[in-house]
Amino acid sequence: TTDEPRACDVTVALHALVAGDQLVIAANGSKQFLPGFYDPTFGAPKSLFIRYRFKGKLHEVIVKDDQALAIPMREHCIERLLLLPCRRRFTTKNHYDETVVYKYASQQIKPVSIGQLLKYRRQPLSMENILDSVGYTQAELPVRLAKRVISFHKLPFIVGTNPHIARVYNQYYEAFDRLHAFAPINDLEAEWDFTRALERQTQVLLDVIPTIAQGFLECQLYMPREERTAFINDLIRSRIGLRVIGEQHVALSYQFREEQKKAKQSHDSAAGGGVAAERGKVELGGAGEDVWVGAIHTRLLPARMMEQCAQMVQSMCEMHYGTAPGYYVDGDVDETISYIPSHFEYITCELLKNAFRATVDFSNSTNRSSHPPIQITITKGDGYVGVRIRDQGGGISKDNMRNVFEYSWS
Repeated sequence: TTDEPRACDVTVALHALVAGDQLVIAANGSKQFLPGFYDPTFGAPKSLFIRYRFKGKLHEVIVKDDQALAIPMREHCIERLLLLPCRRRFTTKNHYDETVVYKYASQQIKPVSIGQLLKYRRQPLSMENILDSVGYTQAELPVRLAKRVISFHKLPFIVGTNPHIARVYNQYYEAFDRLHAFAPINDLEAEWDFTRALERQTQVLLDVIPTIAQGFLECQLYMPREERTAFINDLIRSRIGLRVIGEQHVALSYQFREEQKKAKQSHDSAAGGGVAAERGKVELGGAGEDVWVGAIHTRLLPARMMEQCAQMVQSMCEMHYGTAPGYYVDGDVDETISYIPSHFEYITCELLKNAFRATVDFSNSTNRSSHPPIQITITKGDGYVGVRIRDQGGGISKDNMRNVFEYSWS
């Protein structure tokens, strides 16, 4: 019913289960059968939220209904996670004052585009190019990271204390803390130190989406579906911008140093000095040098990329199902674009996995004798290049239409 309670207080019942300064609950079914517990929402997924103090420090933990629990645990300590409701206090030992985060978060971000990142297209790269790039990166990334940190502050308290969400929050705050602490960079040595730190932080934030999606899945009772989806959408858009800016500068920095190294070697070698492959990148399209500007390939062939991605996904499909449909690429197959190959690959592989899986599943469910091929079409428009993937996998049922954009749903 609508007036059914969404939570029940089991503090007294938990006190009775404490033995020798420890609380241990085995994973042997629903916690509603523990003494003093009951089910406030029968049939719905439930979690147990516990807040406790140990050695004077505040701890919190959320466990699923059928999940084991043991406290105290060091990872339950929230004083270092800094997840407090409303005004959150930052300890001066581990983090800068809260006002610093809000100061950065109040600034406007500068939209970034492929065209803007191609401003260093004329090669070889100069020291001025690298210092200009790091100046933009150093100014922009802390602002974007601070905005993400503040977005976590606005989450409901019980959602923010979820271990998965708390972990991602910590990763974003640590990235902000490390990158904004650098003084303005005016020389290549300081730029290299910043680049290495940026590279590490970019790797740390690489896989936050599955973690945050799991956290929201566990907190679905405490936050409306639309708000959960909006938060993750904002996080993904922000993450793309962070990765593009960060990875572009890291790639430019490495490229600059490789060019400097080659320039020095050319003075010591004869005319037939070497024809080393450019880091295995030629196969993406556009032969010859000068096709890379940082992480951006300026003559990327979508048709060739689609061939490589489809071949990889086809092999995955055969390993999983024992069979796989064929594919073909048609349209404007010789068209080139300026794009980041890793982003192109990620997007197309996800779409192709859906197409291959749907085709095989539909063939199995309808006793189709063979799999129709997947068609990949490259089209050139006015100022854009499009990629269309068509399969005969039966489409999406009406019952599933409302779930297709729900994270953690497949």
